[in-house]
Amino acid sequence: MFQESDAEGMAPALFTLPTYRQETLRHILLGDYAALMEAINQMAALRYCDKIAWSDPIPTGRSGEYLSVMTRRRGVTTG
Repeated sequence: MFQESDAEGMAPALFTLPTYRQETLRHILLGDYAALMEAINQMAALRYCDKIAWSDPIPTGRSGEYLSVMTRRRGVTTG
C-alpha cells in the first residue's frame, strides 16, 4: 500500500522528539490586603510575573488577612 520513495532505497534517519515536562512553582502571599498588593506590584515591576497571574485576594477568615496564589510553569526539554 505504501511505497518507499527515497531515491537511493535507504531508510530515512530516525527522528525522535524530545520529551517535555513542566516544573511548577507556587507562590503564596498571606497578609493584609495592602501588603499583598504591594508585593504583587513589586514582583510585576521586577518583571518576575504579571499582576494578572495572581489570584484575586481571598479573605482567610482572620481579621484583615488575605491570601493570593500565583503558579509559574517552566517547560524543560530533555533528550
